[in-house]
Amino acid sequence: MNWTNQAPKHIINDNVYGTVRVPSPIDKILDTVEFQRLRSLKQTGLVYRVYPNCEHSRFVHSLGTFSLAYNLVDKLRHNQPSLNITPADHTCVSVAALLHDVGHGPFSHLFDGEFAKRCGSSFKHEDMSIRCIRRIMMNDDIKSSFESILGTGETYEQNVQFITELISAKPFDFKDYESFKALSDSEREEAVEKEWSSLVSGRGPEKSFLYDIVSNSDNGHDVDKMDYLLRDSKASGVAITFSEASLYRLLDHVRVVIDPNSGLKRIGYSMKCVGEIKSIGDSRQELHSKVYQHKAVRFIETLMVDALYKAGDLLKYRGTNGRLFSLSEVTEDVEAYMQTSDFVEQEILNSSSSDPRMIEAQQCLLKIQRREIGCKVGCFEMSPKNATQVDGIANNEIGATEVVKKVEERMKQILKATDEAEGLEGKLENIQFRVMHSVLGRGLDEKTHPVERQIFYDGKPKDNDGQPMMGCYVDDDYIINNCPRMATKWEIFVMGDRSLKDECNVGFIEHIKNALREAGEAEKFLTPRKRSPPQDENPDPSCSVAAKRRLFSSHAP
Repeated sequence: MNWTNQAPKHIINDNVYGTVRVPSPIDKILDTVEFQRLRSLKQTGLVYRVYPNCEHSRFVHSLGTFSLAYNLVDKLRHNQPSLNITPADHTCVSVAALLHDVGHGPFSHLFDGEFAKRCGSSFKHEDMSIRCIRRIMMNDDIKSSFESILGTGETYEQNVQFITELISAKPFDFKDYESFKALSDSEREEAVEKEWSSLVSGRGPEKSFLYDIVSNSDNGHDVDKMDYLLRDSKASGVAITFSEASLYRLLDHVRVVIDPNSGLKRIGYSMKCVGEIKSIGDSRQELHSKVYQHKAVRFIETLMVDALYKAGDLLKYRGTNGRLFSLSEVTEDVEAYMQTSDFVEQEILNSSSSDPRMIEAQQCLLKIQRREIGCKVGCFEMSPKNATQVDGIANNEIGATEVVKKVEERMKQILKATDEAEGLEGKLENIQFRVMHSVLGRGLDEKTHPVERQIFYDGKPKDNDGQPMMGCYVDDDYIINNCPRMATKWEIFVMGDRSLKDECNVGFIEHIKNALREAGEAEKFLTPRKRSPPQDENPDPSCSVAAKRRLFSSHAP
């Protein structure tokens, strides 16, 4: 039975692709409790508090991701029949795309990010997604619907394992990757196959390209990212360089090619699509800068984490065998976890508990509702490379957190000294502010632009004797001329009370801005500025553009 040739069971209107067509038996998954729960989880967490139209759910994002995965595999199946893509392959990739986010908690990444860290947990939503997928696919009704495609017994179990690997495995993280280049073709094939079997078991190396589609840890160019970039950009109204035209151009030029380094079959695109591929990573950074990590959003998130942490022990969810789990414990039980959603905010607000922790949590949420969220009073951008030059701070989220601690400590020293020097009687020293950070990356590490890791092909797409074409990477000249030296930047910013915006406090804002800049320079996170000459000195017109501007303005009538 090949369900790809059947008429769709559901045709769902979608504001990005027009329609999403869901065939049988995929439609059975749509009606499960686990998948329907995604309607109650906003795709962009608390972003809607700043961008009101960003209220779309993970339910619609999952449908969109499914549609892209289904259509991409369908194109490969028709364009390259030598790949031997089976109905089971097609089904597994489609199901993985549909269920890749089923393990998310309240407010999306906030729950397995800042909240989990606050609770001392290492929980990741991908782990819960795997548990939920197994629960869904082992349901008797679902199992009987899929057995005609995915087989029975061990075959069915292997296909379910493959589905979970498609969203969580890193099959291309070879330990001896560099050594492959020095091996002969036969030796390399043997070495790759040996390492492959130690990383994944759902499919062999001959179907390696399927692991590039849903969750691509190697270069990040997967259908999950393509959907949320388009969907979130459309909802927020923030334009990005990756567009629907970019997407359709990529789908028209997608092929399976041979990785020149490992010899594995990988998803590749025509070399003339290099601009569209580059725009994926660039657009990710842009949306993180303007939408996902907007300063007000980040501050609201801190209030929400405070609320969840304070009220967490008082919120109970019934799990397996009737046992009650607190909010921080629900990750231990799938049944209890399925009862959590973004509605937890309303649970806290509606609570009649007189416990001081619940009252404090309600106050945090009321601050969000009243827009008592503080304001940005200063910021600077820095390269992660600058942080590593001091005390070995790592290039990651932990490193940015360490930078924030150092900057905040130094700022307090600077403001105290300024307060004493200007005789402000402690007014400046006692100002309440919070130093925060945003990590604005393109999806990989700090130095690597994702386009560097993408495989392309030159010329017209074709199968040579039934084998995919040999792929290639973009050359170094392209990277040097078109990509920044650091693919990630950190933004360090200060949030203060809104009263600082009052006319009587404007001078304090300048002091805070200067203290932030001086702290960054003192800790060697920033390049020291060239100091302006005293006002009574005439600047040398030849010294800099800034000096010329000052000279010009001083002579203006």
